[in-house]
Amino acid sequence: MRSFVKALIFAAVSLSFGSCGYTLQNSKNPRLREIGIRRVYVAPLINNTYKPGVENLIYNELVKTLVANNRVEIVPKKELADAILSGVVGEANYSISAMTSSNSLFPNRPDRPTIQTNVATEYKATVTCNFTLSRVPTPIYPPGQIWQASFQREKKFPGNNQRDEFGTTSALINESEFDRALRDIAQGMMGDVHESMLAMF
Repeated sequence: MRSFVKALIFAAVSLSFGSCGYTLQNSKNPRLREIGIRRVYVAPLINNTYKPGVENLIYNELVKTLVANNRVEIVPKKELADAILSGVVGEANYSISAMTSSNSLFPNRPDRPTIQTNVATEYKATVTCNFTLSRVPTPIYPPGQIWQASFQREKKFPGNNQRDEFGTTSALINESEFDRALRDIAQGMMGDVHESMLAMF
């Protein structure tokens, strides 16, 4: 699945820019060219979280961001690259950020006993990532780390309470909201990654 997604992304890049080898031409970053970095390979991200597939979501947003800004050439194989951009997703989860009494959500009815309990009304999604840009060794340039940075973003989303079931929430609906929050976080974070990486040069 990951290979299929990567193939689609690079095929789209190729069709959009009419280039061979799925690369973007004419890097607009003079400092990167000065230190011999013209082509970058984005390695598959490592997922150290319990959220399946989050590494693919962030990887796709990272490639899209680099392609859209056209500041470096993106190549599909590390053998073609001057540097490798790698990353690790260290955290991707959500936790309760606000609660309220169940009585404030579910009015008492004569046929139902009063139950005093707290219900989650809001959650906070959190994502942390670490990225490293490393040089591919050549006869002119030795191997080494060029840039490294860690990023964290958060986004709140509403809890979805099931009526008539005090103190519970719909896990499926919450997961759907979490997935939407992850997409927003990934998009914003990859903009931060792009700006941070290129600000070093």
